[in-house]
Amino acid sequence: MKLAALLVPALLLCAQAQAQPRIVLDGQYSLRTDEMSLQIIGDRVCFAPDKAQWGRLPRPAAQHEIWFCFANDGEARRLLRVPARQADNCGWQARARIIIDSYQPYMEQGDGNDMARLASVIKVAQPNAIACE
Repeated sequence: MKLAALLVPALLLCAQAQAQPRIVLDGQYSLRTDEMSLQIIGDRVCFAPDKAQWGRLPRPAAQHEIWFCFANDGEARRLLRVPARQADNCGWQARARIIIDSYQPYMEQGDGNDMARLASVIKVAQPNAIACE
C-alpha cells in the first residue's frame, strides 16, 4: 500500500514530462565567457531562436529578444559540439537547428532566464569564436 502511494505520483510526474511537446527551432547558440556574461548568465550554453519562430515557445509574447539556456548544459555542449574554452576568445557561437522540450519561461523580475532541455540537434554549423571587446 505504501509503495503504491509513492509510485503513483512518480508515474504521473513521468507522464507529464513525456507529454511536453517537442519544439523544432532554428537560431544561434552561444557560450559567452567574458566577465560580464559569466556574472549575469554563468558558464552556460544559450540559444536565441530566429524571431519568426518566437511564437513556437510556450511563453507570453515579448517585444525583446527571446533566448534561453539549456537545463542539460553538459549534454547540450556535447550535442552541439561546443569547443573547449580558449584564452584567445570570449566564447563560441554557431547556427543550429535543434529540438527542445521542457521549456520554462522566466517571468520574475531580476536576473534569470528562460530554460529548456535540449533533446537533440538536427544540424549545427561550424562554430565561430566570439571576439573579446
